[in-house]
Amino acid sequence: MFSNSLRKKLFFSFLFIGFLPFFVLLIYTMFLAESKLLKQTVNKQYHQMQITLKLMNNHLHALEKDVAFLSSLDVMDEVLSDDIDKKISRLLEKKAKDIGKNTTLFFIDEKKHIISSSNAALLMQNFSPPFTLDKKGYFLQDKKLYIYSQVLASFDPDKKLGFLMLAYNLDNLKLFLTDTKSIHTYIVNAAHTVSIGRDLHLHINFNQKSHSEITDKYVMVYKKIDFFKKPWYLIYAVDKATALESLYDFVKFILAMSLFIMLVVLYIAYKRSKEIIKPIEELTNITNEITRTHNYTKEIKSSSTDEIQILTEAFNSMLKTTSTALLELEEESKRRLTQFIDLINLFNTIIQTQHESDCIESSIEQIRLLTKNQNLHFQRHKTSEKDTLSIDLYVSDFQNNKKQYYGTILLGFESFYDENEKRFYDSIAAMITLQLERIRLIENTMSVSKAKSAFISNMSHELRTPLNAIISATQLMIAYEELSDEQQDSIANIESSAHYLLEMINGILDITKIEAGKMEVYLTRVDIIELLKNSLDILMPLIHDKDLKFHFQTNNIQRVQITTDIKIFQQIIINLLSNAIKFTDKGSIELTVKENEDSIFITITDTGIGIAKEDIKLLFSDFTQLENIMQKQHKGTGLGLSLSRKMAKLLGGDIEMKSEGLGEGTTITFSLKKS
Repeated sequence: MFSNSLRKKLFFSFLFIGFLPFFVLLIYTMFLAESKLLKQTVNKQYHQMQITLKLMNNHLHALEKDVAFLSSLDVMDEVLSDDIDKKISRLLEKKAKDIGKNTTLFFIDEKKHIISSSNAALLMQNFSPPFTLDKKGYFLQDKKLYIYSQVLASFDPDKKLGFLMLAYNLDNLKLFLTDTKSIHTYIVNAAHTVSIGRDLHLHINFNQKSHSEITDKYVMVYKKIDFFKKPWYLIYAVDKATALESLYDFVKFILAMSLFIMLVVLYIAYKRSKEIIKPIEELTNITNEITRTHNYTKEIKSSSTDEIQILTEAFNSMLKTTSTALLELEEESKRRLTQFIDLINLFNTIIQTQHESDCIESSIEQIRLLTKNQNLHFQRHKTSEKDTLSIDLYVSDFQNNKKQYYGTILLGFESFYDENEKRFYDSIAAMITLQLERIRLIENTMSVSKAKSAFISNMSHELRTPLNAIISATQLMIAYEELSDEQQDSIANIESSAHYLLEMINGILDITKIEAGKMEVYLTRVDIIELLKNSLDILMPLIHDKDLKFHFQTNNIQRVQITTDIKIFQQIIINLLSNAIKFTDKGSIELTVKENEDSIFITITDTGIGIAKEDIKLLFSDFTQLENIMQKQHKGTGLGLSLSRKMAKLLGGDIEMKSEGLGEGTTITFSLKKS
């Protein structure tokens, strides 16, 4: 009885469900579908446009945040040091690659000079914004968006270092645009002078913030991009024929298939109404099995008197059990989430400790609070017999490159609840070990730095006094004592060696002062040509002794006043010329002075032994001398070029070296700002 009644219900239900939508769809398609479809297309494009604009605005705001974040980094203080090209430039280059192609990050100082950039070609160029920059913001020039943020010194928030700027090519926004056969999206400004993407030249009059239009050819929607202060619009254009193509095809198909569909509906209604009874009976058996194995409990009311009643009763039992299980699962999830948050707080507490004892005490106290285990404690000495479970801590011995025992955490219980509990305690122990190693590394680094400074200071002061005494004594002996030739040679070697050691000590002291920021610079307005001539007068005897040709080219520069430290400037010039004389046995040396609007360039070119291109960068490292046959003939401390570059940077300049290889001579350029 139930089966027969249900089959009838299903049969007539299938007929009704099958025919009614068909006729409704046919009527709707013939009378209302076109306008509805076009309206739906507009709504769909509005929705898609909202998503695109949100992604685009989020992307542009993210760029602002990236620039602001980079400008707040302490590493930006390096713009005041001599190592900016090695640190900040690498940071800007990496970040520019992360943002996307055609993107440049650069730093301009208060004088609008680009002093660091992800694009090396921009270095030392001028960049003049179209208006006075605020603390942060952006502006547009053609297809480039410039986002900037002021950089302040971390040690003095009132000290302005300059601006960090991001030059972002708006063509990168093509990633958010769609250009297919039927859908075209592009961005234009209100004046139609700049566009991003394929511009359809629809001649839209942007008199509203957002609007839609339907023409003979396109269904268009546009909306103003909120990020830009000036009116820029995102346009979606859908080919109208393409939008309605499916409708026209569908109408043709419906009319062609109407008779066939009627026959199919009748066949399916009869067949499926007959077949559904059997799956319901099978589903009832399966539901009863689930009820026996999972204990689901919940009640579903039903007024049916056929097979559905049996199915409902089975589902009532299953759902009740499901509800209980879900409640238990929810409680377990909350408990694990709370435990995870407590673990994060524990890690944060450990990381903030500064001493080993604080690290251990804070860790043990936090673990007790987290686990509610008051029996847990730390034991320094390792014992072979333990009444409870424990976790041993091993830290790295960096000097011997091995692990050493540090202590043991006694947990106060005999077994773990499960494997996850053991991993929980192991992760805490690993975090404590890492913090202990970090504290040790910091302490070791500080100790080494202090020892280095103390050693250099003590060594320099202890050695300079006896060396000066040795030099004075040898000079007196040579001048006033009657010595044989062999004795004079020995005394001269002693004097030469003492001068060599004194030169090295003075160089080490100068480098130490520069690195410690204690080298004092006394700036004076001087004539660059006169200063160079004074330096040349000191070295001309050495040039004549080696019978070298010397050329001094000023390129018609008569009088150029620069602000510099006379002593440091002359020391740099003498160091560079001395190297040229030392490593040039025959040929010539040329000193050339050139200028541009901002800088003076002093170039020293020699025909000496030269240097391999791959070795040039090594010469600017402390205590570095290259090992080739010709250079072994000349002694030196290896500090000259390194010290000269550090001094040049103190004066706001730099030193660069070029050579075509061994035996090809060397060209070295000392650049210096005029002001």
